[in-house]
Amino acid sequence: MSHPGPEDAPDDLLHLLTCPTCRTQAIGRLLDERPAPDADDTREEIYAGAFARMAREAPELIERARRRREEMEALAAELMGAPPGRRSRMLQRTRFRKPELLDWLLEVSHARQLSDPGQAAHLARLAARLATLLRGDPEAMAALPRAFCLAANASRLEGRRAAADAALIRASLFLTDPAERAFYCRTLAVLRWEQGRADEARALLQHAAQLYTGEGLAHEAALCWTLQGLHLLEIGESGDALPLLVRGWAGVERDLQPLLALRGGLALAVCLAKVDQRDRASGVLREVWPLYSRVKDAAEMVRVYAWEGRALAVLGDTEEAMHLLDSVRHKLLNEPALAETTLTALDLARLLAANGRAAEIEPLAADLEAHFPETAVRAIATEGLRSLAAASGALEETGYAIEITLRRAFRICGERMRPLPVA
Repeated sequence: MSHPGPEDAPDDLLHLLTCPTCRTQAIGRLLDERPAPDADDTREEIYAGAFARMAREAPELIERARRRREEMEALAAELMGAPPGRRSRMLQRTRFRKPELLDWLLEVSHARQLSDPGQAAHLARLAARLATLLRGDPEAMAALPRAFCLAANASRLEGRRAAADAALIRASLFLTDPAERAFYCRTLAVLRWEQGRADEARALLQHAAQLYTGEGLAHEAALCWTLQGLHLLEIGESGDALPLLVRGWAGVERDLQPLLALRGGLALAVCLAKVDQRDRASGVLREVWPLYSRVKDAAEMVRVYAWEGRALAVLGDTEEAMHLLDSVRHKLLNEPALAETTLTALDLARLLAANGRAAEIEPLAADLEAHFPETAVRAIATEGLRSLAAASGALEETGYAIEITLRRAFRICGERMRPLPVA
């Protein structure tokens, strides 16, 4: 496992601008040294004087920030160079009790959520420990809910939902700031979604979006709208999902969240095509495709291609959609991933049935029996596919009813699907 190191740190000026501790000290010093303005001073003169002082002070402030950064990097390197079991004890030493090290632990934990959730959880727990050791620092105590939420989300990504629940209970005890409450609500919402507690997930995402909007964090609110739309699609409420996906696609930070932006954009294309907005759906697809190169996780790209297959199916590109869905199905069979293989096979089966090829659905069910052990949940999966093969008329409605039943069965039986890539 690779450990984060000094190369993760920004350059001196960027650090001065982004490190809360250094930035606060720099602003405080500039304000302390500002002379009281005379009544005759104009606003332009006051600003000119402030900029002149900033120009004079900048080299010294940058040098001070550089020294603080080097000290933090040395501490971080020493901490991460020690065995994992010793790191929490090391934080008890006075020289490790630095707000800058706390900021670093939180930032790197957030950055590693998707790529290395195990390490992200470990770093978040270290951050929580360090924050408790810095009891006299209000900013450190205010960081506790963020640390616990990061630990919870990383645990969820690892599939350890009980640990995620426990961390979120601890986070709830320290919530004061609206933006941190919003982050907590979104983190809890995704966990509840994956636990099959749909109403709680929906309400929490709505509340998180409202809180982020109130704090002026439009891109974070857009991410919540995207998640709401995807959630509503999953439970069969595509009509309510459409306006949320539109708002999410318009505001989501595509460079920062390429994977969720991809999912949201493809889902939006599906919804638009279903309401006969095919030109708009095709336009969204064209906007989505450049994001493909931003996703490096091969397993996540398999899920992206499943969404693309659904979009192509609704847009009428049936043969390409069937080819893509069948390719995804084979990859999921080999992971192996029973729940997601079944749902992709169901998408393919809908197309086969709608095009007079219902006889080709039986091999899809047989593949599940050949690749997965005999269990109750496998029996539910194969029965769902075979019931679609036997259906006559209203195939779209029947397919959706089967999908919702299967998703519920997978949740109840604990058949895990790949966690949502939310960080």
